[in-house]
Amino acid sequence: MSEKASGDPFGSEQLSRRRLLLAGCLGAASITALNGLISPQRAAASVLQPQTPLPGAKIPKYVTALPTFGGNRVDASSMTTSFVEFAQHVLPPSMYPDAYSDGTWVWGYQVADRPASWPGCTVEAREGRPTTVRYVNKLPGVDAGSRVAPLLTVDQTLHWADPLNQMGSFEPYRGPIPAVAHLHGGEVPSTVDGGPQAWFTSAGQRGSGYATSDPAAPNEAVYRYPNAQPAATLWFHDHALGVTRLNVFGGLAAFYLVRDRYDTGRSDNPLRLPADPYEIELAIQDRQFDTNGQLLFPDGSNPAADLVIPPQNPHAHPFWISTYLGDAMVVNGRTWPVLTVEPRRYRFRFLNGCNARYLSMSLTDAPNADWPNAPSAVPFWQIGTDSGLLDAPAELNTPGQANALPLNLAPAERADVIIDFSGLAGTSLILTNTAAHSFPVGPPPNPSLDGQLMRIDVTLPLSGRDTTYDPATGAPLRGGPGRPAPIVRLADPGSGQVAPDVRVHANRQLVLNEQDTAPCAVPPDGNCGTLIALVNNSLWTGLRAGTTTPIEGSRRDRYGQGLWLTEQPRVGATEIWEILNTSDFAHPIHLHLVSFQVLNRQGIKVNDYLDAWAAEFPGGTYEGQLCDGTLGEVVYQPGTVIPGYGPPRDYLTPNADGALGGNPAFSRFLTGPVLPPDPSEAGWKDTVNTNPGQVTRVIARWAPSTTEVAAVVPGENRYPFDPTEGPGYVWHCHIIDHEDNEMMRPYAPTP
Repeated sequence: MSEKASGDPFGSEQLSRRRLLLAGCLGAASITALNGLISPQRAAASVLQPQTPLPGAKIPKYVTALPTFGGNRVDASSMTTSFVEFAQHVLPPSMYPDAYSDGTWVWGYQVADRPASWPGCTVEAREGRPTTVRYVNKLPGVDAGSRVAPLLTVDQTLHWADPLNQMGSFEPYRGPIPAVAHLHGGEVPSTVDGGPQAWFTSAGQRGSGYATSDPAAPNEAVYRYPNAQPAATLWFHDHALGVTRLNVFGGLAAFYLVRDRYDTGRSDNPLRLPADPYEIELAIQDRQFDTNGQLLFPDGSNPAADLVIPPQNPHAHPFWISTYLGDAMVVNGRTWPVLTVEPRRYRFRFLNGCNARYLSMSLTDAPNADWPNAPSAVPFWQIGTDSGLLDAPAELNTPGQANALPLNLAPAERADVIIDFSGLAGTSLILTNTAAHSFPVGPPPNPSLDGQLMRIDVTLPLSGRDTTYDPATGAPLRGGPGRPAPIVRLADPGSGQVAPDVRVHANRQLVLNEQDTAPCAVPPDGNCGTLIALVNNSLWTGLRAGTTTPIEGSRRDRYGQGLWLTEQPRVGATEIWEILNTSDFAHPIHLHLVSFQVLNRQGIKVNDYLDAWAAEFPGGTYEGQLCDGTLGEVVYQPGTVIPGYGPPRDYLTPNADGALGGNPAFSRFLTGPVLPPDPSEAGWKDTVNTNPGQVTRVIARWAPSTTEVAAVVPGENRYPFDPTEGPGYVWHCHIIDHEDNEMMRPYAPTP
């Protein structure tokens, strides 16, 4: 997540040991090109369809109504959902030239008999009632006349789905679009998880992880979701290997709300939560457009379109950028929309659906919206996290309180929030965002542009007395008559310690790292930055960079995908994962299948740890970046981090802290107090933010979240399916630009 450089960021005064180590260049490393490897090639001079950027500041704000899904959600046990291409008025209609009067061409989901839309129509599932979805890929490629595919340049030098076996080519891809739907947060069999290699195309090509619950046409897959989990705000989105960032950017995302006997979605629900029309989903994303009103995803062909960074290593990856940030904010598929509400309580399902942008949100009075850090006008009451209700509401954005927490969401995180507009009749409020670009150290958003998200006008008359649940009373959401049972506590959120009677069966210490441009490859213009981002210094395949040697301690996957797995938790087991972020920027980490609880966070002496970490790498010849910027064989000296080598030790041999993962023990480098999770994180989650220079600890259990602590032991399966079968699951960074370039690893539970 590096910023665009000005001058030489690797000069003697600016080159830190930390960045030097991660670049794999300590001066002792000899970099030599050898024959038989990737040869230098010139990237295509332009994308398949040249575009002129439309500055976001020229798009009128607050002229389009927010689309909502209340009264139109799909509540069915069986449906067909197609991936389709269509036009939608994302911008105000006045922004489209006559030739594009139909709107912005996008990709999206056509759910059941509802019209196709971005985001797709919300699915309402019921706990205990399986949902069967026949997914149909109808997306055309460039050569099939797509209006969208020419705008989303596929970088074939990444490890990607590659339906036509062109991987390594520096030419843009023109073939059928690989896609697959992942139910994010779903407790589902791996055969229907929609993993990176489960993709399929409209022409019938399929990935090595493809599976279907029932017979399906070549361009289809049937997924049967058990819906055995309690009420939660889930979503489904594309997850095809190496192109997730483009497919999601194109529009492939939608909500999936699980209901149960307490949170029914009806106005007479036992919890008295606001229901239709007072329950509203908010999918927040950022985009960039061209002067025709069409999507624009920067690929280096037009410097005017590079809002944050161009491709930083074009001789290795000609079109990939490490961090996408748009200059137009989009909510529910409309730029800067307006919602009119009554002076009463509303329930909002917030989703950060951005590729890379973090969100720190509050509502402020409209006249204050252009101020940096505008004051909050109304409290937010968070009642739920990614995976369900909290025990009690958490107050955010307390007006007049300088240190009040905003609603912070990393990419892919969700929040279930009640906002009370009573007493605000006649006012206009702006939903603002103050989260730094390249969170948390980059510049702030422009308060007049990407610092604003939408407007809420409290101008509708009150339709009747509001008798819904009032979170300001502090009344519990769980425990007692008419409420679900309290959260099964693996972690004590007050102390940041493991909850009483919880037995931890394994501990893992895992490292997040990024490799920047090799110092000798930095061009005169200083354009350099992230070449690759990694979880535990490991490539997607589990093979050491440029070799056929698997990471020590890994095992081959059982589904024939050519993958080597390191994370292999036992079903029924409880584990602590300690995730050390050594990079300069935050990373949201998502685990498929399981929900977990945030245990705590703690500072660490990163540079000292990296010295010790680097010292354990053995040296040798592996793929890396050459001085001409291409990829080839690099001779690393002992004591130098080898990006993509995996951890320096045997993964399965516990370190001095008793932790798996193949890394030196963290404990002697820790500094500062243990920080418990924020109150807004004190529930079940599937995505967690990991801050730079910290160890983030989560405690996960490979069992349903409602299973009592003493009701499962390692080796005992409490899921209504066998999670040890099928292609397996993944864990990854949910900055999907990173996910697409190796910051993802497969994992599989074991019996």
